[in-house]
Amino acid sequence: MINAFFDTNVMLDFVDIARPQCNEAREALRLCNEGFEIRGYTCPMSLKDTFYILSKSSGRPNAFKAIRQLSGLLIVVPVSAEECDMALRSGEPDFEDGLIRATAEIEGMDYIITRDKAAFAGSSVKAVTAAEFVALAS
Repeated sequence: MINAFFDTNVMLDFVDIARPQCNEAREALRLCNEGFEIRGYTCPMSLKDTFYILSKSSGRPNAFKAIRQLSGLLIVVPVSAEECDMALRSGEPDFEDGLIRATAEIEGMDYIITRDKAAFAGSSVKAVTAAEFVALAS
């Protein structure tokens, strides 16, 4: 079983066909829903951030539609005080990246799927792009 945690930027790639990485993001999420060998995960704050960005660029109805779709494709794991404390202690320059890192580590993920691998260089969970994940999982 492979457990993959999806960063906000990859979820945005998935829902926005104008983004250059859209196809890779869609293929990565397809792999997570093709069978039971790969599971995709995210956290509520990434869904919140995706909704906020999409509501500004595409309108609230499209943002709600995208969040419903992502919620059906990914397992949403909670973020608690433990992840917040770990993120604060991680030394990550970005708190959101720190929360994603902490959640992925605590949940025992195998990969963080992201466009910003450098943001997770200090993580015990390997960060890969969606294209790299597709190549690894295929």
